[in-house]
Amino acid sequence: MEKYDIVIIGGGPAGVTVAEQIRKENKNVSVCILSQEKVLPYYRLKLGYYLQNLIDEKFFLKSSDWYKANNIRLMLNSRVKECNFEEKVVFSEAKKIHWDFLVIASGSKPYLPEHLLNEKTQNFVFTFRNYNDLLLLQKRLSQVNKVVIVGAGLLGLELASALEGKKITIIELSERILPKQLDEVASFLLKDYVEKKGIEIILGTKIKNIETYHNGLEIVLSNGQPIYCDILIFSAGVVPNTEFIKSPENILNSIKRIEVNYKMQTKISNVYACGDVAHIDGQNPGTWTFALESAKIVAKNILGFETFYQNMPLPYFLKAFGLEIVSVGDMQNLQDANILEFLDKSKMIYKKFVVKNDKLTAYLLLNNTKTHLQLSKFLNSHVDIKLLENLLK
Repeated sequence: MEKYDIVIIGGGPAGVTVAEQIRKENKNVSVCILSQEKVLPYYRLKLGYYLQNLIDEKFFLKSSDWYKANNIRLMLNSRVKECNFEEKVVFSEAKKIHWDFLVIASGSKPYLPEHLLNEKTQNFVFTFRNYNDLLLLQKRLSQVNKVVIVGAGLLGLELASALEGKKITIIELSERILPKQLDEVASFLLKDYVEKKGIEIILGTKIKNIETYHNGLEIVLSNGQPIYCDILIFSAGVVPNTEFIKSPENILNSIKRIEVNYKMQTKISNVYACGDVAHIDGQNPGTWTFALESAKIVAKNILGFETFYQNMPLPYFLKAFGLEIVSVGDMQNLQDANILEFLDKSKMIYKKFVVKNDKLTAYLLLNNTKTHLQLSKFLNSHVDIKLLENLLK
């Protein structure tokens, strides 16, 4: 049986950041990362880019030499089957690994409605969230023209952008694009812009049924509309990877995420969670920024530097179709707010700042994001309205 001071489940950005932060603070504790992937930890946000490009070193978070130089044991192809919190043991494939501190950074997987799948349709239905998904789609793309994507979220739009040149239809359950991140103006502008690229977007509906049709699929929507395509890609919603947690001392909530406090600590004192699986104050932002910040907090607390999560609005980024969007804070609850806006439709530029009680509480930048870093420093702080007015220009 192998033993490590710190065992990290998950080789995504959260898991790797925990290990990196620990090494910055302490060179001596033993660290092990268990990843179910067959390749080095990589940038999931770059999957779309590599659909049409050869994989190079920029795809990976760190080189193999980095793990060796920092004395971090990285076990690839090591899916965790079970955790025994009482005995402090993780069971991974044929290995039994003992830990003093456990970090669960196992991420999430795409939601895939099983009731729509059968033996005939499964070869035409894909997800797009990991390296294996990338390989499967790369093999198939040269053979297809018509693609349906379920989900007009950040990943769905980035995927559609990467597939530009194909005949693409996006199906979205919401009544508008990115309702959490954008206001109605930005949603309309983005939808109009994407549709002018030749991409069809169908809002306010979902898939009722799918059947094979010739050498592809016939999709029937909940509104009765039929759509025909070569392949169907689900990019709508995620499910946390926590199925290996079977202990009676359950640390999961009703939606299978792990409840943590502001130190990213579970109710078991030497077990922490970060990234997509962590639920704090009933929320998980699901952003790259949260994955990294929560991971750093985990590392510091394990090493005894008491550190707390600051519940600040986190930025959402979208780079697709030649556009850049940054959205920070609540764009929906605008009662008693002072709204500052700028719109130039000819250049597809839209800016919106939300001020409450003389504090900047939210902002939205469409296709002109250069002021993001400056605005982020004012977030939830008192700010001069005249300064914001100057930044609108």
